[in-house]
Amino acid sequence: MKIGLLGMSAKPYHAGHDGLVRIAADENDSVMLFVSTTDRTRPGELRVSGDTMQIIWWEYIEPTLPSNVTPDYGGIPVSKLYATLEKAEAAGSTDTYVIYSDEEDILKYTDEALKKVAPNLFENGQIERRGISRSETVQVSGTEMREYIEEDDIIGFIALLPPAIQKHGKEIFELLQDDVVGESLLRSYVKTLLEHLA
Repeated sequence: MKIGLLGMSAKPYHAGHDGLVRIAADENDSVMLFVSTTDRTRPGELRVSGDTMQIIWWEYIEPTLPSNVTPDYGGIPVSKLYATLEKAEAAGSTDTYVIYSDEEDILKYTDEALKKVAPNLFENGQIERRGISRSETVQVSGTEMREYIEEDDIIGFIALLPPAIQKHGKEIFELLQDDVVGESLLRSYVKTLLEHLA
């Protein structure tokens, strides 16, 4: 059996992510998709709530995934991927595992790291890596999608969602924008409170 392993933060999930998932689904008997549900918070960048993305996954994304793809939510995707290989190693699996990521991130799955968690699988050639270039999917980045949300550009945002969920683009956009509005109101409230206390 050939099993695809794929980890992602996907905040938000876009057509590029979807293309990667579908390539893995086409090339494997089954795919384990590890999805982070933590908040995406970086200074100076749009915050994307893990809770909101979880709702979006359950309601809009998951029903459109290929039938051989199983999402696994929570935790650190890369750690869960390694733990899966570790369990397969311990069980003496005869399956082949193919790790998918973009061309840059696939380099993080080094020979040394893979040998450490699954030495027999690695030595037997049962672990493969497949870096996917954006030219094989859709030219889009999470940064670009978050900018569309910040700039209130619903048309640009929806155009780069996976085709299967574009019909729900308005609802997804509004869910993510509610987070932005809520965060802005909270920041404004805290600023006003601090000014009042000073």
